[in-house]
Amino acid sequence: MRIPENFLFYLSAHEDCTERLLGRAKGLVAEDLEFSHDVEVVRLRKMVCSVQAEVHRMKAFVRLKALGPHVLYGYLKPRHKIGAHVCDHFARRNPKTIVVLGNGRESWISICFDGKILHDQGRGMADTLEQLRSNLPCSDERWDPHDIWRIYIDSQYCPLRKNAAAFRRRMPRRDQDATGLRLVPNKNGVTLDDFFGKD
Repeated sequence: MRIPENFLFYLSAHEDCTERLLGRAKGLVAEDLEFSHDVEVVRLRKMVCSVQAEVHRMKAFVRLKALGPHVLYGYLKPRHKIGAHVCDHFARRNPKTIVVLGNGRESWISICFDGKILHDQGRGMADTLEQLRSNLPCSDERWDPHDIWRIYIDSQYCPLRKNAAAFRRRMPRRDQDATGLRLVPNKNGVTLDDFFGKD
């Protein structure tokens, strides 16, 4: 089944969700939403699937950058109300690290510590990062993590696997803009081994 048991979470995150639609959905179970042919239930199913798809794409395509040793940040401008959910996902994957996602208007901040997620919401990402930069200790690093990440991403380019048409179907331009993703082919053939000087 495509519709999860917690479909109300995804429905409530949809940009066009109303109290009336939520009330209608509360009387349904996932199987009803999955198999019904009722016009309104089909609309609810499409709304849930739309949010699920955006969550999936944002988790896959948001690129995190380091701000010192304690903070990771990335650009995120979703259509639906999923910012905190996606930020929590990255916090779970990077425990004891502050994760900030956002754009010029809003930001989401999460940290996972001892299996618990703490999160908050702030104004624009630049303001949030400036507050963190001024309040967190920084340590000297031997190399710039931005360069390592860029070279890693470039090293994943393989012309034999390139299928631009399939990529555009799966990742519309709107979603590329929402994650700040700008794909550039690796014309130099540079790899992480080249960066570290290994054979």
